[in-house]
Amino acid sequence: MAVRFIVLSLSAFFLSQVIPTLAEEQDRATELTEEIAPSQPSESPTVAPETSTVPSSAPSASATPSASPSSSPTVYPAKPSQSQGMVIQVPSEISVDPRAQIVRIPRISVSGPEYMLVCINTVNTVVDVLTIGAPDNVNATNLFISGDLSSTVTISAPTSLVNTVFNASGGAKISALGRALAGQQVLVGFLAVDKQAEDAKLCPKILSENRRVITISALGVGIGMKKGEVTLKR
Repeated sequence: MAVRFIVLSLSAFFLSQVIPTLAEEQDRATELTEEIAPSQPSESPTVAPETSTVPSSAPSASATPSASPSSSPTVYPAKPSQSQGMVIQVPSEISVDPRAQIVRIPRISVSGPEYMLVCINTVNTVVDVLTIGAPDNVNATNLFISGDLSSTVTISAPTSLVNTVFNASGGAKISALGRALAGQQVLVGFLAVDKQAEDAKLCPKILSENRRVITISALGVGIGMKKGEVTLKR
């Protein structure tokens, strides 16, 4: 009986202490499993931003070729052509009234080169080309004029246009500064260039055979006296 009582007591103790403890451990393990399982998907979104950074690096690589258009081609100034041969038709003398203070240069003609530089110089006079009475200082793609309405004028353009500018409005006008024109001179030089010039730096390069001098001289006015007999009739 005593042995049976001891066995029954141990069985009751096992049922009342060990089994509930095992049940509690099983429930705790289940709770831990449920807590860990939802946290695993939360780590997956962190991978997505890493993949999205890959396309962002592509534009930075493509931006580097855009630096090449920033370099502009070098522009070289005009220079004298190797051949300075040309045909020049410019009057060597203009006759004016001794009291005249204004004169127009008769029509000129230059042919040969594709581009031309014309340098005009005077003393005590003013040169007016193209639009008479207005300073036509131009720096365009096909025409350069500097010093209009002064004693030093520079023209550069295709040769045909140079003729047009010089002969416009009845020809270039020469005006004296409060004095008579007679005795004054107009110096005109022609230089063949490889393209349109944009300043007068090349004027000293003009060859002597392509320089012309226009002399303004006074018209000769004389009074002659003739003696003779006069017969009076009654």
